[in-house]
Amino acid sequence: MRGARLTGVFLKQRIHDIAFACFFFESWPYLMSMVLVIAITATVLAFVQNTVMFSLGMKEMAIFAFPLSFVGIFLAEVVLIWAAYFCIRRFLRRSRILVLAGWAIFVLGAAEPMLPASYFTTLVQQAKRKHVLDQIEQTGASIEPLASAQSSIRFALTYELRFPKTGHYLTFPAYLGPEGHRTFGNYFTKLHPEYYDENYVFNAGTPYSFTVVFDTDGKQFDFSKEAANIDICDGKDYFMACRIMGVGLEGVSAALTSHPWRREPAVPADNVRDITEKSIRLDGLKLKSVTNKAGVPVEFSYVITNVGDKDVVIAGNDFANVIGINYGWEAISDSATKTKITAGTVRFGSAVAAGGAQFTSVHKSNLAPGENVTFEDKIAPFEPLALGQYRLHLYLFSRYATELNKPEQELVQEFSIVP
Repeated sequence: MRGARLTGVFLKQRIHDIAFACFFFESWPYLMSMVLVIAITATVLAFVQNTVMFSLGMKEMAIFAFPLSFVGIFLAEVVLIWAAYFCIRRFLRRSRILVLAGWAIFVLGAAEPMLPASYFTTLVQQAKRKHVLDQIEQTGASIEPLASAQSSIRFALTYELRFPKTGHYLTFPAYLGPEGHRTFGNYFTKLHPEYYDENYVFNAGTPYSFTVVFDTDGKQFDFSKEAANIDICDGKDYFMACRIMGVGLEGVSAALTSHPWRREPAVPADNVRDITEKSIRLDGLKLKSVTNKAGVPVEFSYVITNVGDKDVVIAGNDFANVIGINYGWEAISDSATKTKITAGTVRFGSAVAAGGAQFTSVHKSNLAPGENVTFEDKIAPFEPLALGQYRLHLYLFSRYATELNKPEQELVQEFSIVP
């Protein structure tokens, strides 16, 4: 009997608690506070949604260019959320929380794809672009050994890529080794130079051949385990997608058993870039005076000439697209070695860099055999040259070479600095 009474008291207490809870959670203050919390939360989410685009790379210029896209969407979201809040408070008696929560989700979701840098849209686009890159196929690879210095290994890696979709792709030269121990190759652009133009359109399904020349420069690699990595991107915009592809180098060790004499891959005899590289030379280096006063620029002249037997095409009517000419000075007397050299100044062997040729005043589409173009220039080092004997160096570099730091030609002339 006593147990039954205790059970009844317990049940009454539980019923009272449940009734109180139902009354509280259905009460006006609770409902209104929850509705207010939802409205505030939705407003905060709208603010975050509109500011996350800055983490996606949007800059202040874009705000001024498209103010309504940045401010207008946010204001529209705030107005819609708070208008719904007041309408629900005024006219709705049931399911206030669910209605406002559903409306807030709808407003935030509808605004997402309308933003200039929608996080959701960007993720979807990135997934699509990476899917396209993942479908790029490597259809072949070959190794050609090249002549090199005794402590280095030099070879050309040629690989074929097949793109799944017609469009622009940026392919970067392959590299060897982990980060901090990498050796970067240089594209061999004498073959298919159009592939390396960022505006070139690659056709879907067509195999494209790329050649990269490596020089390990004394670094050691286990080619049986090493792979050459290629970075491929689908554009140059901020949101571009990229992929790293690996090309096996198992055949390098076997290929290097031969004794090649060429330092670059072979090209057809009529290759325009190869003809240009071998035909353009410098000549006739003359100093205006072999003695120059301290603090006065050293003036000189020289000619660019075509020593070949065929016309040389000057791409874009600008010599800078074909060659580069750098100047340097070398101290050869004890007093001349006292010239101060600015920290970080580039050197070409024993010579200190002193500027280079500017071709802005000369525009030629081609250079006939034996034709000369005269240039006059001067060097004026940042620190005045001390009194003494010097050598002036002119270095001719080819824009088509894979050995970027190796000049095709060097001219030297001595001069002196006097009081």
